Amino acid sequence: MLKEENRTDELLEDPFEKANKAAGRRTTTRRELARAVAAACPAIPQTRAGFLVDEVLEEIAAALVAGQNVTLCNFGKFVLVEKKERKGRNPRTGEVAVVESRRVASFRPSRHLKAAVAKTGPCRAVDG
Repeated sequence: MLKEENRTDELLEDPFEKANKAAGRRTTTRRELARAVAAACPAIPQTRAGFLVDEVLEEIAAALVAGQNVTLCNFGKFVLVEKKERKGRNPRTGEVAVVESRRVASFRPSRHLKAAVAKTGPCRAVDG
C-alpha cells in the first residue's frame, strides 16, 4: 500500500517544482495548501483537505465568472476590472494592433496582508 501512495505522490508532483527549487524560487502549491489544512485540523485526511482547497478555489472562480467580486476578510479582494480597448504593439514585429476591451480578474490585498508582507522584509529578485 505504501508503494501505491508513493506512486500517487510522484504523479501529483508539480513538474516545475524541481526547477523552481533549483533556481531558488519558492511557490506555494495547492498540494501544500492541502497539507497545511490537514495539519491544522487532524480530523481531516489530506485527500479530503485537497478536495476542500479545490472546492474553495472553484467557488472563487465561479463567482468571478458570474461577475461577482469576492472578499476574504483580512486577506483581500478578488475584483473584476473592465479594460478599455486600446492600441498595442506587437513587440516582435513592431506592428500596431488593437487590443480589444475585456474583463480581467485582479487581486487587491487587504491592509492586514500588506502589513504582514511588509514585516517580512525585502524579497529576493527573481529573473522571470
